[in-house]
Formats: sequence, C-alpha cells, structure tokens
Amino acid sequence: MPPRRGDRAAPDLPGELRAMLRDVDAADGIRRILDRVAVRLDASAVLVEPDGSTTPPGRILPEQLAADLEAVSTGRVDAVSGSVDGRAVCLLAIGGPTPAPVLAVRGRDAGLSPAARTLLAEATVPLGLAWRMRETRLHAARLERAEARNRETVLHLLLAGGTSGARLAAAALGPVLPETLRIHLVECAGRRLDDAVRWCAEAAGGSAWIVRCPVYRRHVVVVARADADDLVDALRTRAASDPGYHVGSSHEAMLTGFAAAYRHAFHALSVARHRPERYAAFHARGELAEILAGAGSGWAARVLAPLHAYRPARGQDPDAEALVFTLSSWLTFHAGAVRHLKVHRNTLTARLRLVESLLGVDLRDVGTQARLHLALQLAGPGDQAVTFEELMSRPEVRYWADRQREPLRGNDPRLVDTLRTWLVNGARIGPTAAALGVSPSGVRKRLVRVEQLTQRALLDSPSARYDLLLALDPTAGDARAGATVPVEVDIA
Repeated sequence: MPPRRGDRAAPDLPGELRAMLRDVDAADGIRRILDRVAVRLDASAVLVEPDGSTTPPGRILPEQLAADLEAVSTGRVDAVSGSVDGRAVCLLAIGGPTPAPVLAVRGRDAGLSPAARTLLAEATVPLGLAWRMRETRLHAARLERAEARNRETVLHLLLAGGTSGARLAAAALGPVLPETLRIHLVECAGRRLDDAVRWCAEAAGGSAWIVRCPVYRRHVVVVARADADDLVDALRTRAASDPGYHVGSSHEAMLTGFAAAYRHAFHALSVARHRPERYAAFHARGELAEILAGAGSGWAARVLAPLHAYRPARGQDPDAEALVFTLSSWLTFHAGAVRHLKVHRNTLTARLRLVESLLGVDLRDVGTQARLHLALQLAGPGDQAVTFEELMSRPEVRYWADRQREPLRGNDPRLVDTLRTWLVNGARIGPTAAALGVSPSGVRKRLVRVEQLTQRALLDSPSARYDLLLALDPTAGDARAGATVPVEVDIA
C-alpha cells in the first residue's frame, strides 16, 4: 500500500521503485504510484491525460502550465522544471506515442532536491507501465463489449428468421453456427454473468456459440451442435452441484427453426427451476405453426397485409419491416422487448399503438396476441379464402389441442378454471384473483402448478399463454369470436 502522507524519510530509490512496480498490475495502479510520489516528496502529483483529464480526477493545474504541458505531451521537450506561485513545478512525459500523458508535480516550496528529481525521473517508468496496463484493459473491455453487441445482433437475426445473415456474421465471430442444433439456456443466480459465460465456453471447448441474453439479464444462450452430449453432461452436472445454476435445453432443431428452439429451451428452464436437479429438457407436444404450415399461410398473409403495406409519411418513422419486428418482439418478450429492441419504453408503446390502428385490433386482448403470434409464424403464399375458424377446426389441430390439454386432465379442476380466468383477464394476477375470490398468491400458486404440469413457462413466456388459450378454446384467437374481453393494461 502507498505510504501515509507525512512519512518523509529520505527516499530509498531502489525500494520505492520496487514498490511502484508492484503497483503496476493493480486496478488503481496509477493512483497508487502517484500517491507514493506525492508522499515521498511532500508534493501534489497528477497525471494529465492527452485529452486534458486528470488522475486523480478533477484536478486543476495553473493556466501558466498549459503551454508547457502541451510541449511535453507532444514531445517537443522531454521535461519542464520551474516555479509557479513560489512552488516548484516539474512536468515529465511518461513515454509512449504522442500526445503522451504527463506527470505533473508541484512541490510545497520553491525547489526540488536532486534526489527528488531522480525519483521523479525513475517513477515515469512504472507509471508508464501502469498507464499502458490500464489502457490495455480499457481497450479489451471495449472489444468485449463490441463482440457482445455483435453476438446480440446475430441472436436478433436468428430470432427474426434472418438465418443467412446470422450465419455469415457468426462465422466472422466464430465458431460457425451448427445446422442442426440444441439451445441451452443457462440461468445463473447469485453469480457473475461473465463467470457463467466463461464457464460455458470452457465446458463447450470452443465448439458452441455463446451469447449473453439481451432480454433476460441472468441468462446465457448456448447454441451447440445437436450431438454435443459431453456439453449436455457438463451442464447437467454443474446444475446438479451448484444451486446458482438452472439449465433448460431444447430438443434437436434445424438452424432455420431457431426461434422455436429458443422458446422450447425457455420453457424447459421454467421446469428446471422446480426440479431438485435444476435441469430439464423440453418435452414436445407439437407446434401449431408446423401443423398449419402451408395451409394457414394465406390466412396469415391476409391478417398481416395492412402491416406489410404500411409506408411511413416521414423518413425517420418506423417502416413496415420495423413494425413487424417490433410486434414479433413484443409478442415474444412483452415488456422485455424494450431491451430486445434497444428502444425507449415510449417508443415501443407508440409503435404498438400504430400496429393496433393499422390492423384494427386491441393488443391487450390475449386472444388477439395469440392470433397475431401464429400469423407471424405462418405468413406466406397460400389459400387466401381459408378462415381462422376453418384452420382451427382441422382434425390435426384438434389433436394438437388435445395434447396440450392432456397434462391438466385428472388434476384439480380449479387449475383449468384459474387458467381460463387468468387468460380472459389479460394474464393479470390481480383481476384474476378478484374474479375467482382468492388471494393473488393463491392464483400464482395455481399457475405455477399449471407450469409444472404442462412444462411450459406460463408466467414468463407469452408464447405458452397463446398455445394454452388456443388449446382450451380454438376460436379464441379469432378477432370475430369475441372469446376474451379486452382489459386496460399497459401494453408496453
């Protein structure tokens, strides 16, 4: 540690240099070395950065030194010694490319002894090392943040269906995205996320594509090859042995099905939170969008046509593509869409209001949300004449709905009643409790039980709500059916 002020024994130059060199690697190494210089010389010691800022921050040097500081920083002179207001002043560059940082020392009296000048000259070496060490750390942190943003961008592309662009971007960052994959969501509680990212990278041996989730701040997204069994074993072992880790894994999927695989991993993570082993793999019961692929694409295109046809009046306004992406993000993450889209809450709300006006819908209605979420997954060429009611009446859809309801059969009938009431009341706990005449905590406990039975993240993931709503009432997603009553909630 730096000596205390007032400890003014004659400087032991070799000892002082050894102490300064020990401070070089410290996070506050520059400050420590400056403190040593200041204490030993009974002076003030400041490092002036090329941009004029100082360490310690906020120090103001006499205006008379401005020209000399520039001369030393730019290398026109090696050092400047003099006196300002009866106090000795010494300016020394600490090396490196110009403009260079400058060590500025002001003594208590008019002169500095030869021993003091020698100490100053020698101190520029460890001080320069500490400064370069700090700059290296800052540069590495900037690079890490830039890579994290780039990886988030790839994740955005994958969730939006931009597989080709995501594949090219990921290849530049490394490793290459697998064509057949499993997604593992690692949730760490009471742990630094950076540590979890590093551990996941080590466990994957560099073969998995890893990114911090931009929406759920405690989540790490691990995109691995479908046959990476060693990684699955490592994840299961870590979750079982560390209470701070929960892991949910999707089933095998193609890269083009990334968005669905992500939802599946999210549902599995919800199940893992209620298991002693803290790990769960997704249990598939069919995807409605896959069942209706082709057959429902024309209906979806008709539903979304006003949105795709939109042309903004001003260049700075969101275009049709931005509105579609905003709607998709909100239907997937709800309030988390603010972090996913990197927009202000008011911006998200304004975009959703515009979507409502274009489509003529009320986004507060869970049935409307379910219908639009399905439409976004199905949009494409197809039979324009088919209706939503006809789609949901197909035998394969009825079979799908029966499979979704199956985990709830034979259980407490209050669970289904609570689930229906919760969905009708806009997935809000308070109004549901009032409608059922039970406490909010009672409603939540029942919904958690539904989560456990269905193995779906009902409370945290809107997509599970859509599936269960359509499974319980196949016409609930039809805007004309009026199956749910819009309620006043903040859609953002």
